[in-house]
Amino acid sequence: MVPPALSGEFYSSGFIMKRQFYVCLFFLYAVSLPSIAMAQSVSGQPVMPSRPITVSEARALPHNSFVIITGNIINTLPGGKNYTFRDASGEIIVEIGLKHWRGLTVGVSDSVEIFGEVKMSRGQVMIEVQAIAGSTRPHTRPGQPVFIPTVVLQSEARALPHDSFVILTGNIVSALPGGKNYVFRDTSGEILIEIDFKYWRGLSIDVSDNVILYGEVKNNKGLVHIKVRAINKI
Repeated sequence: MVPPALSGEFYSSGFIMKRQFYVCLFFLYAVSLPSIAMAQSVSGQPVMPSRPITVSEARALPHNSFVIITGNIINTLPGGKNYTFRDASGEIIVEIGLKHWRGLTVGVSDSVEIFGEVKMSRGQVMIEVQAIAGSTRPHTRPGQPVFIPTVVLQSEARALPHDSFVILTGNIVSALPGGKNYVFRDTSGEILIEIDFKYWRGLSIDVSDNVILYGEVKNNKGLVHIKVRAINKI
């Protein structure tokens, strides 16, 4: 089970001993946090550019790099989830699973912003989309995942449906047991985040570093956390 987020909800449960336990963990793990995220940048290692980039720039990045690109989806390809994406620099195939549309509908003339991972297979480069934003959206049904393409507070993220995609900024203040769970803090409070090793992409951080996170809201029987897909310093 995912550990509960360090939030007001957790405090109000009355588990004072657990609160003290996590306070201790803060001092034990905050010191070691930088070393946990210390995968050094090497040739061919996935990266996350600090700005939106073009299709031609995305093509030159290593497999599993995380990118943000803006342009148009100009047609649908066989298979039901592959599309041709175009910007001023060229075209690339993008894969968008049904859940990653999150209620969005777009036409060929609509500008969209895509957040996803560069994938390379047998010399072919494509983008596996994690989230997509645009100007048109149908009436969403209650409980449907959404994507808000601007920074939100962790308190706002908590109220969103399961599998919604969010952007957060703040600090990672401590690491928890297990090797991939951390406590993230912004001005509205704290929340548990999960970062698999590959999503660090060589980034090294300290508890004082401001970071930006891109990830999915996960709600496990009322315990909310963020499954991070990309992280960078700001």
